[in-house]
Amino acid sequence: MVVHVTRTTGLVGREAQLADLRAAHAVACAGEPVTVLVGGEAGIGKTRLAEEFVAEVAAAGTRTVAGQSVPLDGEGPAFAPLVGALRGLHAEFGAQRLLELAGPGGETLAGLVPELGVAPAEGPEGRGRLYEVVTSLFERVAADRPLVVVLEDLQWADSPTRDLLRFLVRGVRDAQLMLLATYRSDELHRGHPLRPLLAELDRLRQVRRIELPRLDADEVVQQLRELLGRPPERAHVDRVIKRSEGIPFFVEELAHADGGCAELPGSLRDLLLVRVEPLSEETQRLLRLMSAAGNRVDHSVLEIVADEQSGPLETALREAVSAGVIVVDGDGYAFRHALLREALHDDMLPGEHARMHARYAQALEAHPELMPNTPTAAEVAHHWYSAHDVERAFAWSLTAADELVRSYAHATAQQLLERALELWDQVAEPEQVAGSDRLDVLIRAATEAYAAGDFERTLSLVKEALRLVDRAADPARAGWLLALQGNVKNRLGRHGAIEALMEARELIPAEPSVQRAEALDWLATMLMLDWRFDECLVIADEAEQVASAAGLERIVASAQITRGTAWVHMGDADKALAELRLAGPTATADPDHLHRYFVNLSDAYTLLGRYRDAVDVATEGYEHARKRGRKRTSGVVLAGNAAEPMLALGDWERAERMIERGLELVPPPNHERHMIGLQAWLGLWRGDVDAAAAAVERLRAGMTRRVVLPQDSRLVARLEADVALALDDAERAWATVTGEIGAHPDAAVPGYDLPLAFAGAQALGARIRAAGGDDGFASDAAWLRALTEQAARGWPVGVWTVLIDAELAGRGGTDAETWERALAALRAAEGPVHLVPYAGYRLGQALVAAGDRDGALDALRQAAAAADALGAGLFRGWIGAFSRRAQLPLVSGVPAPPAPSGLTVREHEVLRLVAAGRSNREIGEELFISAKTASVHVSNILAKLGASGRGEAAAIAHRDGLLDTAAS
Repeated sequence: MVVHVTRTTGLVGREAQLADLRAAHAVACAGEPVTVLVGGEAGIGKTRLAEEFVAEVAAAGTRTVAGQSVPLDGEGPAFAPLVGALRGLHAEFGAQRLLELAGPGGETLAGLVPELGVAPAEGPEGRGRLYEVVTSLFERVAADRPLVVVLEDLQWADSPTRDLLRFLVRGVRDAQLMLLATYRSDELHRGHPLRPLLAELDRLRQVRRIELPRLDADEVVQQLRELLGRPPERAHVDRVIKRSEGIPFFVEELAHADGGCAELPGSLRDLLLVRVEPLSEETQRLLRLMSAAGNRVDHSVLEIVADEQSGPLETALREAVSAGVIVVDGDGYAFRHALLREALHDDMLPGEHARMHARYAQALEAHPELMPNTPTAAEVAHHWYSAHDVERAFAWSLTAADELVRSYAHATAQQLLERALELWDQVAEPEQVAGSDRLDVLIRAATEAYAAGDFERTLSLVKEALRLVDRAADPARAGWLLALQGNVKNRLGRHGAIEALMEARELIPAEPSVQRAEALDWLATMLMLDWRFDECLVIADEAEQVASAAGLERIVASAQITRGTAWVHMGDADKALAELRLAGPTATADPDHLHRYFVNLSDAYTLLGRYRDAVDVATEGYEHARKRGRKRTSGVVLAGNAAEPMLALGDWERAERMIERGLELVPPPNHERHMIGLQAWLGLWRGDVDAAAAAVERLRAGMTRRVVLPQDSRLVARLEADVALALDDAERAWATVTGEIGAHPDAAVPGYDLPLAFAGAQALGARIRAAGGDDGFASDAAWLRALTEQAARGWPVGVWTVLIDAELAGRGGTDAETWERALAALRAAEGPVHLVPYAGYRLGQALVAAGDRDGALDALRQAAAAADALGAGLFRGWIGAFSRRAQLPLVSGVPAPPAPSGLTVREHEVLRLVAAGRSNREIGEELFISAKTASVHVSNILAKLGASGRGEAAAIAHRDGLLDTAAS
């Protein structure tokens, strides 16, 4: 039988997909990063499409690099496809320039590319820093010219690769970067770990999906014509179409497989092996041996593993290359298609399979110099395991785990430690080999799962370890396991976190140690978050004493942060701020505590109404994080923490950008909830009540699945009450406030409870006004005043108490004098500025009730101007509606029109652009706001004008002369 080497001369049936890739590349070239996920079954042509596209854009000047996942069941080199891409950049730029481009923390790249030096030992912190560095590197490389990074076969990628890809897609900004990742869709079974990542990425606006379909009959004919160099016979075409089912790789194999015979191979596996069967037995044996290495093998490795003289080896290799089974790839050889490799590997007999893998293990074990720049222990462990050599697989799994930790691949290290535990009972002397007992290895596996962020698996491993440990004989390890269990339960929002840490405190020996200091620090923090402040202070003092004796300055600083934060919540502001500042020098030097220090200090300033200081502290923290290469992790939390005081100061556009960016990067759950709440408030104040109500439902739903901290519960209750008030549902608002505080207002936390009490006062005032008097509301008013008095005792922020007094004075907030005091207090304070137009509106209402129409008109005009300047559409709508009812024209010298627009200044600007036919994105670009904000403005405009769509709104604007107003 004649062996044909087939190569398609053109890309058949992929014009639409190639056009999609070109469109995505154009977006990237415009400075907007884009990720394209190309899926399809094996043999469908994903690699061929990627190669065609890369060749095209590279010829036009785009820089391209590529990396390949390794089919070793997740046990190969960590981050394999990204390492391949990084090596491509290293080859172009060299080590020194590559490290310069990586920026702060660039030395962590050595964990992936050893030629760059020695990676620092940073523990779990190193993983986050590595992700930051890789993202920054790609951004900087793509700054001067477009960069396309191709990552092949994600279905084989290890857990660290998937995590880094998730971070990279979300984190990269403002760069000419295109990520092109391929995966086999037919291998993604229900439990495949790539499935949830694809679902998550698919929801991002910067991600595009391309699914490659099978070729239709005409396309198969076209491919056959190009393969054969002549029109194919009809019978041949029919056989190929039937057997290939439109998969291009099978079309290639079938093009010559039958040699004109009627019978084709009985299975696709047999079809793939048809190309191999005519080769000599020596070549076939060599190919099976090569298949045990994966898709590619270095020549130097193959020489030793094959144990052949160079002449026969080269003869067999030449025959395999000529037959089109393998191709030369740099200093080694790669299978022309992964399906060929898989067919050969599956064709091995059990004994042969074990012997082949054992050869690789022996070669790599004896000659580590064969792969000097690639960690090999994980591959050696894989080969020994596949060879069923339990003793060696056990030892090398433990060695590989240590090696992988140095590469920040904690998830793969955990996997291999669990492999060692699986083999433990089959090894003759496991404790001697491991240098520790089984419990220690189990604790190591739990520690690596924790470092990888897999808290569910951590909890399972810790539970198993607690089952094995003897608490009486080994209290130190038992206590540490309980402490880790408590920490993980807290992160997962599970019950029992504090109880586990309390038990750990009793078990861990009292002498100074890292374990005891860490456990006490965690416990103090959790007690503070649970608002058990007296207990928290006792434990924080103990943690500081133990940490000082053990020389652990970072834990001393953490205890100071915890204590200072507790004092803020207890109302002792001066003492709290002084204590927090004590922690500054140590915390800012320690990456683990850097963001906690700045977050807690800026949050303290926000609660105390010192909003400018809060923004300054959060911004300073962001700069510290940026200099340490953590701007997308710690930095994004700090930037998000600046959003709340920015909202209070009226810097809404900047706050909105920070919130949106923070949510894109999926911050920790507690920070995510906070940002969702801030985003909802901003939308509510602008007039998007429906979006705010939806946010409340989302937050409430999340609260049913986890333990809810008091500060989170207060945030949601306050937001829900504000939404209810916007919907004119005072009863629901009141019920929300009272349900949250409960029957004991004596335990108030001023920074959270005074704003909530104000929402309660708004609701109670509205209820009194609706009832026409305060009869029957005395007990409610007494409860609210008791809460306010308790919370305000010693608290330096007086704005909330003045506002509460104004809402309750007169008959449900109808006393003009108290509203004048409230308005004066708000103007004297730094914020919250959105309450200035609200207080002016309430003053106007009170003055109308008192018969002072001139004073009311002045108050309402000032309130309307303040709302317009801020973009507070909710309050502007209330002001406009009330002024129309009261027949008080807001525009001087112009009688109140019968049906005024009620549009804010910003909405007039947006209306002008809507009338000009601009899209939301174009409106956003012109007015320097986000497209989402533009959409909110458009929705408000349509509602206020009573228009069914943009066209009708434009017609109304022209008819009523609203565009002249916008122009003026």
